[in-house]
Amino acid sequence: MKGTLNYTIRIIKGSRASIQIVHRFGRRNEVRYSTGHIIMSKDNWDMGKQRVRSIIAETNASKINQFLDKKAHLIGKELSSLFFDNPNYTKADVINLLDRVFEKSHKTENKTPTLIEAYDWYIDYFAINPNPTTLRPLSNGTIRSFKTSKRIFKKYSKTQGGLDYEDITMDFYKDFLTYLRGLKHSNNYIANHIKNLKTILNFSFSRGYHTNTTYKRREFAKPFENVDAIFLNLEELKAIENLNLPKGQDVSRDLFLIGAHTGLRVSDFNNLKKENIKSIDGRYYIEIESKKTKTRLLIPCNSTTLKIIKKYDYAPPPQKKEQNINRDLKIIGEKAEIIDEIVISKTIAGKIKKEPFFKYQLISTHTARRSFCTNAYTAGMPTLDIMTISGHQTEKVFYNYIKATSLEKAKKIAEHSFFNI
Repeated sequence: MKGTLNYTIRIIKGSRASIQIVHRFGRRNEVRYSTGHIIMSKDNWDMGKQRVRSIIAETNASKINQFLDKKAHLIGKELSSLFFDNPNYTKADVINLLDRVFEKSHKTENKTPTLIEAYDWYIDYFAINPNPTTLRPLSNGTIRSFKTSKRIFKKYSKTQGGLDYEDITMDFYKDFLTYLRGLKHSNNYIANHIKNLKTILNFSFSRGYHTNTTYKRREFAKPFENVDAIFLNLEELKAIENLNLPKGQDVSRDLFLIGAHTGLRVSDFNNLKKENIKSIDGRYYIEIESKKTKTRLLIPCNSTTLKIIKKYDYAPPPQKKEQNINRDLKIIGEKAEIIDEIVISKTIAGKIKKEPFFKYQLISTHTARRSFCTNAYTAGMPTLDIMTISGHQTEKVFYNYIKATSLEKAKKIAEHSFFNI
C-alpha cells in the first residue's frame, strides 16, 4: 500500500460526529469515505488511537471499534493488492475498492448521484424532511430558490460539456461568476446561487458523494453586496395611517401597517386569522407560528395595530395577493408625499449602477419589517428582543439589516450607562 490510511471524524450537528476513513496517496490525492457510524460527541473520539473511547455515553463503542479494526485490516490488504496491480491508481479506483469493502450496493438506484442530480435529491428530500441545519423542512420560497439555482447551473454546465463534483475548481468559480454577470445579474442575486451551490456541495460531501473541498476555500465566496434598502420612520408611517383611501388600498395599507408595527414577515401578516388575535390580562397580542422559522411568537399590539384590529371587528384585515399589495403601496406612498429622492447603487454585470428613485417607488411589503426593526432599535428596544421577532441569528446580520444612520446608532449607544458616568 502506498500513502496513509487513517480514521477521523467530521462534526455533523452540535457535537455529534460521523466516522470517516481517509486515504492519502500520490501527489495531494485524498479520498474521504463514510464508515456509516456516528458517535454522540466529538469528545468521545480518541485522536491518537483513532477509535471510540470506551465510555458509558458511547454504548456501541466496543462494536464500532471491532468494526473499524476489521475494515482497516481488510482495506490495507486491498490497497496493497491494488498498488501491486496498478501503482498509478486513481481516486475512482479507491472509491470502488471502499464500496466493495463496505459492501455498498451498486444497483442503479443506489449509485452516487451527479452534482445536478444531487440538487434534485436535496430539494425532494428536504421538502418533506427536517433540514439538519434548521431542523425543519425547506420553505416554498427556499425550494423555488434551489430550483432556480439548479436550472442556472445546469444551463451553464451544458456550455462546458457537462460538470460534476471534480470540476468545481477556482477556475470554475471565476468562470461561473463571469457567466452570471454576463446575464446582467446583480451581485446579491449571484450570491444566492453561489450559496445554494455550496450547500449542495457540502451536503454531497457529507454523504460521501465526492471528496472535493475547493468550495470550502475562503476565496470561493458569495459576492455579497449591502444594497441600500429603505425603511419608513414613524412620521412617514403616521402619514400613511392618516390617509383616506379607497377600499382596496385601505386593506393594503392596514396589512402593511400591521407588519410595520409587529415586525412580521409578509407571509405571516398577510395570513393572520381571527384566532391569532389574543386578549391576555386586558391587553391584545398577535400569537402566531412564523411560517418561515416555525417559532411561536407573541407580539404586543400597539395603538396603531389595535386600531386596525378593532376596525375589522377584532380580526385582521383580509388576505390579499402580495403583488397587489406592492402595487397599492407605491400609490399610497405617493399620496402620503413620501417623495425624498433615494439613489440606489447595485453591482450589475460587474459594474456599479446608480439609479435615482422617489422613496415611495421603493416601498414594498418587506419595507414593513425593515421599518419595524429600525424604528424599534432607535427607540431603544433591546436588540435581542427585536431579533426574537425578526428571526435574525446573529447581531452582525441584524445590524446589516437595520437602516439606522450612524448618528442614530451613536445616539442610542450614548444612552448606555457607561457614557453617563
